[in-house]
Parts: sequence; C-alpha cells; structure tokens
Amino acid sequence: MKRILTVLATGFFLAVAAHAQAPGAQLPNAPAATIVYSTPSPTDSTSPGSAAENAAAPAGDVSLYTIIDLALRNSKTVQIAEAEQLHARGTWNETRNAYIPNFSIGSGLGYSYGFPIGGPYIFNVGSNSLLFSFSQHDYIRSTSAALKAATLSVKNARQQVILDASLKYIELDNTLKQIAALNDAVAHTDKMVAIVEDRLHAGLESERSLTQAQLTRARIQLRAIQMEDHADELRRYLASMTGLDADAIIPAASTVPPLPDLDFHSLMRDEENSPVVQAALATAESRKFNAMGDKNQNYRPTVGMAFQYQLFSTFNGYQQYYKSFQQSNIAIGIQAVFPLFDPIRRDKALESKAEAVRAQRQAELTRIQNDEGNFALWHSLRELEAQEQVADLQQQLARETLASIVTQINQGAANGQPVPPQQADQYRVEERTRYVDMRDAQFKVTRTKLDLLNAVGGLEDWAKQSTQPTASSTTVQSSSPSH
Repeated sequence: MKRILTVLATGFFLAVAAHAQAPGAQLPNAPAATIVYSTPSPTDSTSPGSAAENAAAPAGDVSLYTIIDLALRNSKTVQIAEAEQLHARGTWNETRNAYIPNFSIGSGLGYSYGFPIGGPYIFNVGSNSLLFSFSQHDYIRSTSAALKAATLSVKNARQQVILDASLKYIELDNTLKQIAALNDAVAHTDKMVAIVEDRLHAGLESERSLTQAQLTRARIQLRAIQMEDHADELRRYLASMTGLDADAIIPAASTVPPLPDLDFHSLMRDEENSPVVQAALATAESRKFNAMGDKNQNYRPTVGMAFQYQLFSTFNGYQQYYKSFQQSNIAIGIQAVFPLFDPIRRDKALESKAEAVRAQRQAELTRIQNDEGNFALWHSLRELEAQEQVADLQQQLARETLASIVTQINQGAANGQPVPPQQADQYRVEERTRYVDMRDAQFKVTRTKLDLLNAVGGLEDWAKQSTQPTASSTTVQSSSPSH
C-alpha cells in the first residue's frame, strides 16, 4: 500500500513539474501593466511623490510627477481595472491547471446496519484530472487573450488618469500665469482711469473717454475673477484626485516634459498601439477561441483520469457479507466521453459563435472610430498651431508697439510735444490681454497633443520624463515687459 501511494505521489509531482516547464505554462503574450510611478516602501520617506513626503511637505511647488503618482494610486478606475485583470489571470490559471491532478482526502466514518453498499469508510483519497480535450486548448487560448485584454484595459485606465491629471495641472499653471498678466492689466487700467478723471476735471477729456476707460477696467476685472474661480476649481479637482490640500497645489512648469513634435504618418503607424483598439482585438480573439472550444465539445471526445483509495472499517459488518473482504481498496482508470447528442451544448456553441461575431464587429468599429478620432485631432492640431502662431505674433506686435509708444512719449516730453499720458497704459493693457490670448492658444495646442499621445498609447512614456522641481523653482508669473 505504501509503495502504491509513493508511486502516485511521485507521478503527481513529475506531472506538475512538466506542466510548469511546458510552453503553455508561460504567461500570455500580453503587455504588462507597467507601473510608471511605483509605490515606495513604508520606510522609504525620500521617494519622490510618496504619500508621507507630501503630507509633511510645506506649501510649495508640487511637481507633475507627484500629481500623476498620487492620482494613479487613488484612482478607483485603475483599481477596478486591476481587479478585473486579477480576475482574468485567475481564470487563465484555472483553465491551464485542468491538466494537473488534484488530490483530496476525507472520511465517512459512521455506523451502518444491514448490507453495506459502499460506506462508511475510515478515510479515502481521491484524485482526478483532465488528460486530453480538443476544447481545453481553445479555452486556454481564450482566457489568455482575455488576460491580454484586461491588461490593456489597465493600461488604458492609467493613461486616462495621466491625461486628466496632466491637463488639469498644465491648465492650472497656465491659468495662474494668465491671472498674473490680468492683474498687471488691472493695475494699468487703474492708472489710466485716474489719469482720465484728472484730465476730465481739467476739461481735457470727455465723459465718454472716462466711461470707455472704466469699461475696459471692468472687463479685465471680470476676466480676472473668472480666471481666479477657474483656478480654484482646478485646484479642488486635483486635490480630489491626489488627496493633497488644494491650497498647497502650486504647479512648477519646469517639471512638465516637453511635448514631442508629432508627424501625421508616424501617428498613423502608431495607431495600432492604441490600448483601446488592442483591447478590443484581444477581446474578439478571446470570444473566437471560446466559440471554437464550445463547438469542439459537441463532436470531439474528452479523456480524463481518476484515482480513488478507500480504507474500510472492520466493525461495519463487511466481512459478514463479503467472502474476500479487505480493508484497503484502490480504483484507478481512464474515462473517455464521446458526445452523441446534447442540445444544451449545441445551443451554447451557437451562443458563443454569436458572441464571437459581435466582438469582432465591435473591434472593427473601435478601430474605425479610433482612426476617425485621430484624423480629427490631427486636423484640429494643425489649425490650433496656426492660431497659436497668430496669437504669438499679435502679442509680439503689441509688445513692440508698446515699446515704440513709450519711446515716443519720452521723446515728446523732452521736445515739449503734447502726448496723452494715458496712451502708454492703454498699450500696456493691450499687451497683457494679448499675452492672455496667446496662453489660451498654447494650452489648446498642448491639450490636443496630449489627446493624440493618449490615442496612440504614448502618453505614459511621455509622463515618465516628468521630473521633480528644483530647489530654486518657484511659481512662474508673467510680468510686464520693461518700459
């Protein structure tokens, strides 16, 4: 008896070792959910972006690295995608391990009266496993593709969080610079209104000129208030994503990686790297293999192995009814099942086939929609870059005009020529408002480029280049050019 158990145990471990070394035991060919911003150990308080560091850090510049790191950790969407990936991995392991024999031990010890019909027994050992199935290989490939789709879904969820956090961070930095420029413009309008009021009292200006100057100041103040409210909303949004104090979020522009120059042809080549498209294709592949497995179950045999050992008691009366009673009993064999007619399996195969067709059409539709979205983003990018160039030239022209007006005022004062004193402030206000418009155009270009990087799956690589702020970095605020 001991020799039999030893032989069975040796065979089990040899089967497990052979299965582990088999090519089918390797992980599916799916991209791993790369962790760009790894969670530091509890004792590592010097890791960039760690929760302990951010909780203890005083109010100051917060890098893009820190924002993305904390947003990824706190994102419920990413956590849900990771849970689905873990579920898919468990399903994949389950289908692979069907070939590994399982072992169980139990006891059915009890009292019996009359003719014994197979029990009770002191204890029993059982084992069974799948030896051969035409369908199981398809099921393994199906779960492998499903795991690949789940992994790509994790990548897509991470990229969406990175995109959202990056856009809000860059927009907050851009808004703060616009607020600084508008505050400069408000200060100049205050001077302009004061000058016009003085000239009105002296009879040199009309009521209309004063009203026009006050209207200009009111418009700029309104825009500054709107910008300040928007900055508060962005801070609160980032605070909800990261868990940081909203008042402590001061962006550092130096930590934002430069955006790459995008080429249309390279974008079209990289569109197959889109996690959304790849996940849809992997899902379609999973449904296809599952349908093949369900179909093969209707026409192909299945072979399994079973083993059982039972130790019966001597006090249940077996020896009274069996001439050659023995306590130890072993049963081992192979069971082959040949399907003849099973309407439930047939209907299940039709259902799986329909699911495979639907998943394939959905993958094709996802690819078409991704192509159309990339085309639209590319054309939008071209237009926005042209608008950015126009806004930049307008701001440059306003700056040069201001410098020319300041020179003329100085020369006119020296030569005794009368020059309206509020004219310089008018051009300073014009230059500041042109600067705000230029920042708007620049951000629209940045947003479109990030959307394109996200569409082709390159956003996470861009985010890896994010750096920590230097010791000397401070919040950048625009100032008026020297006059």
